[in-house]
Amino acid sequence: MNRVIFLTGATGLVGSNLIPRILNNDTQCNLLLLIRGNTQSETEQRVYSILADLMTEPEIHQARRRIVILKGDITEQNLGLDLADFRYWSSRITHIIHSAANVSFRQPLDQARQVNFFGTENVMNLARAARDQGNLQKVAYVSTAYISGTRSGKIFEDELDCGQHFANAYEQSKFESEVQVRKLMRELPITVFRPSIIVGDSKTGKTRAFNVIYFPLKLLYRGVLKVLPGSPFTPTDVVPIDYVCDALYYIFFKVANSTGKTFHLTAGEKDATTTGEVVDLAVRYFNQIAGQKKYAPVRFIPVQFYHAVRHFVYGQVKKIFQVMENFESYLLVNKSYDDSNTRIALSGSGITVQCFHNYYRPILDYCLACDWGEKYEAVSV
Repeated sequence: MNRVIFLTGATGLVGSNLIPRILNNDTQCNLLLLIRGNTQSETEQRVYSILADLMTEPEIHQARRRIVILKGDITEQNLGLDLADFRYWSSRITHIIHSAANVSFRQPLDQARQVNFFGTENVMNLARAARDQGNLQKVAYVSTAYISGTRSGKIFEDELDCGQHFANAYEQSKFESEVQVRKLMRELPITVFRPSIIVGDSKTGKTRAFNVIYFPLKLLYRGVLKVLPGSPFTPTDVVPIDYVCDALYYIFFKVANSTGKTFHLTAGEKDATTTGEVVDLAVRYFNQIAGQKKYAPVRFIPVQFYHAVRHFVYGQVKKIFQVMENFESYLLVNKSYDDSNTRIALSGSGITVQCFHNYYRPILDYCLACDWGEKYEAVSV
């Protein structure tokens, strides 16, 4: 039986980049994409506009024969599908990859749970239905390394609930969801993947999600980020999207004993960068392209002093301090991610993670070419 792969989050960064890898590596599979939209034509337009940035026209033409776009919503019963469609597809699905998530740091917890917890519950109900039909082989759940919350020290892949606190609703809702998924490993063939901070492609810099480190880098480029709290030596675990998707695809589809395990898709202790290195590389890059304008190094100051200063600033600077609060835990918590399972699974595959200093230039090239996401659809890099 040919694989029938059900994918959520196909318009997100991880999901969209998985599509060409799935189609190119398995030329016989069919790919089901669950997409939100008001009409079927709207959902199809969303998908193919994204694929136009990731695949060639001949590849997209071939892909249309094997992609089925289902208008639905993971937050709804039966994923927003009518009962007949739900039953039909659950009888044919062999693999499920659940990558859909609400990744906003500023959302309230109940809103984050709606997608990240209850949406995952609904996807797992589909997995149960597919298992009962006898065709389900594997399920991938895309979590996040930051279910570790504000824990410090080394974080291991088999750890989950260590009594940690969380910096935002995204982390907490993803943690709660992974707790639920871990329990289901007793009855479903689940593999958990935990990426860290994902940036663009290591060769082209391309991304559709300008999250986490992109905002501070944008402020730095605008010349308004002068100081940061904490130490320049705080580890910062950054991974490019091509590594995340190459590793996920290989482990999920090629590694026989991956079921029931958790894999950190992280730079790990060996290849993680630091907060200071990220901003120093960016300052160096901006100075090389800036002409007459010169960028001064960012100063790191004690967090207590940083908090005291923000009470005495106004206007645009005050807004910057307020937004930067969302990133404080990523600047201040000294932690590293053990990725032993991942490195063992990828041994011999040729898939390896790179240090940030090896690919920061294409990342920043792309940011400037598309004005930090404002006009990325017109960019060719």
